[in-house]
Amino acid sequence: MNIDTLSTFFNPKSVAIVGASNTKGKVGFDIVNNLKKFNYQGNIYPINPKENMIQEIKSYKSLEECPSLIELVFIAIPAKHVINIIDQMGKLQIRFVVIISAGFKEVGHEGILLENQLLISLRSNNVRAIGPNCLGLLDTHTPLNGSFASRMPLKGNLGFISQSGALITGILDWSLNEGLGFSKFISVGNKVDIDEVDLISALAKDDQTKAILAYLESIERGRKFIEFASSITRKKPIIVIKSGISKAGARAASSHTGSMSGTNTAYEIAFKKSGVIQAKNVQELFDMAVAISSQPLPQSSKICIITNAGGPGIIATDAAEFAGLELSNLDHDTIRALQQKLPMAASTLNPIDVLGTGSADDYFTSLDLVLNDSNVSMVLIIVTPQGMTQPLKTAEAIVSSKLKYPDKPIVSVFMGGVDLRDATQFLKSHKLPCFTFPERGINALSGLWRYSLIKNRPVLTDYMQFDDIRKDLVSGLFKSLYQKNRMTLLGSEAIFVAQAYNIPCPSTRTAFTVNEAIKIAIEIGYPVAMKVSSPEIIHKTDFGGIFLNVQTEEDLSLKFKTLIEDARGYFPNIGLLGVDIQQMSPKGREIIIGISEDPQFGHLIMVGTGGIYANYHKDVQFGLIPLNQSEAKDMLLQTRIYQIMKGVRGEEADDIEKTIEILLRISNLVTDFPEILELDINPLFVFKKDVSALDVKITLSREKLSERYSNEI
Repeated sequence: MNIDTLSTFFNPKSVAIVGASNTKGKVGFDIVNNLKKFNYQGNIYPINPKENMIQEIKSYKSLEECPSLIELVFIAIPAKHVINIIDQMGKLQIRFVVIISAGFKEVGHEGILLENQLLISLRSNNVRAIGPNCLGLLDTHTPLNGSFASRMPLKGNLGFISQSGALITGILDWSLNEGLGFSKFISVGNKVDIDEVDLISALAKDDQTKAILAYLESIERGRKFIEFASSITRKKPIIVIKSGISKAGARAASSHTGSMSGTNTAYEIAFKKSGVIQAKNVQELFDMAVAISSQPLPQSSKICIITNAGGPGIIATDAAEFAGLELSNLDHDTIRALQQKLPMAASTLNPIDVLGTGSADDYFTSLDLVLNDSNVSMVLIIVTPQGMTQPLKTAEAIVSSKLKYPDKPIVSVFMGGVDLRDATQFLKSHKLPCFTFPERGINALSGLWRYSLIKNRPVLTDYMQFDDIRKDLVSGLFKSLYQKNRMTLLGSEAIFVAQAYNIPCPSTRTAFTVNEAIKIAIEIGYPVAMKVSSPEIIHKTDFGGIFLNVQTEEDLSLKFKTLIEDARGYFPNIGLLGVDIQQMSPKGREIIIGISEDPQFGHLIMVGTGGIYANYHKDVQFGLIPLNQSEAKDMLLQTRIYQIMKGVRGEEADDIEKTIEILLRISNLVTDFPEILELDINPLFVFKKDVSALDVKITLSREKLSERYSNEI
């Protein structure tokens, strides 16, 4: 069913409430009561086999008895009866349902089985569902309150999606006090069918919604979320608070990449890639939303602060820097005019301090001058209640200034309670954000600037494709490993894969006997490096499994035996075991590049400081595959090692461009072969010219290998 049809959820011409009740305290009572109380204009059909009238509305025994077509059904009955109602809907060709009933996967194993059966019924009957186990939904423009919330929000332009029904009820109550308006509230519950991807897409097409807010505990369709959100965020802001984050998977800890990815990494990178603003907490979510829903976007990050108290001005200045905003350097003419019109003791630099004696006229004068200054893109006004403060007149001056300069965002901070209440309400009634503390005002302006960057970012489609790769060689190796049921590559095999994608590597081959090792060393040329090689050994340095700069046949023979004996001592049950003989490489800058797979968003790619201390430095940045050139460059630029790679104290810079190219080649490799579960290159030596991947580890997914090769064998 097309997503566009989801509009029926918000503007149905008729609704039925299965489980409607005359008993206060029951969900079925609240839904009917709310539909009536908040003036729903469509037909209401209560369904209850034991009642003839529900809250003065004619009731029906079943959906079949309703006299006209029903567009939307609300279900508030015990979970075990819900599927029967869905089957009835299918017969009557009713396509939309909000399942408020609880008792599904949230209650355990039996509930999971029941929810699985529910999904089958929804699909077979061609019914789209919100829920189960949800609060319901509200639309202020229809109006429609199809929920058991006790209140209706003010009409506005914010759409809010939440996995927590209780959070919605709290925000509803708070928003009425704040004068904040919403277009829609949707409680998604267990997301058996419709999820945040569907709803974000629907709200993107909704003319009544200017900004999309979401409280999410999970995102199952990660790739779809990125795909849809990426196209939406250039038109409408999406602000998300994400909770309930857990590790991507137990396997991840076996690789450097997985162990350093952290619990929130995949979500942070996914939000960044798709242009979603991630709020740290609920307060920040709504502070930014208030500004974005009412203010124009700034042209730059340059802010001017006007205050009547030094301390709050300093707090705002610090918060602005931490938020990535920049204090404007005021034009000389602006400063001279401020000096002429403000009291002599006033500070006319940014932040502007009109002093505790500052009048409404002082604020108006300052605002008029700085808003006219081309160096200023946004303004934060701070008012504290002092003896000569004129709160309401100052608020009126702010509104007057806004009317004169509508293209620059203005956010106010009125630090107080009783004495500032009327002024605060006056500002909010004129759609001007007003907060109690400076940090919240800065958060709001920061959200505007962050969205300005997102909205105006260039469309990036430069996913580089290389014409010098050998996919056939990699495919042949992976097919052979699948036949052998071996998912971890030997070091030489992993080097072979890298070389097939034209990633420079030292010549490397695996020997299983001393004689093989001697022959390989002669062919490669002394000196050589020797590394123990086994699918069961992840970190060779943990037990001294590496020898470098081996010069002679005699030394090689001795060290070969030592490596094998030590490995069997540490791993007595080890199976396949050999020694990689590798061409010695000159020392370079040590970089790590890695891949791990996130179950929701796919493959993460990492770059940063490498070597044996990579896990301790944790100087790494992550991205999501596929990478484009801009993303790869941005990842490297954000690492600390990049500053050293640029060259310090007269040193020549490292080959940064080649390092970025390797990131893109790895991205191509994993895009071509998503069966790569984990990949580590550590270290990648970066020289002044060129790079070399010394140590490569690759682990494959048997399930994905089977998808590719099972029909070929």
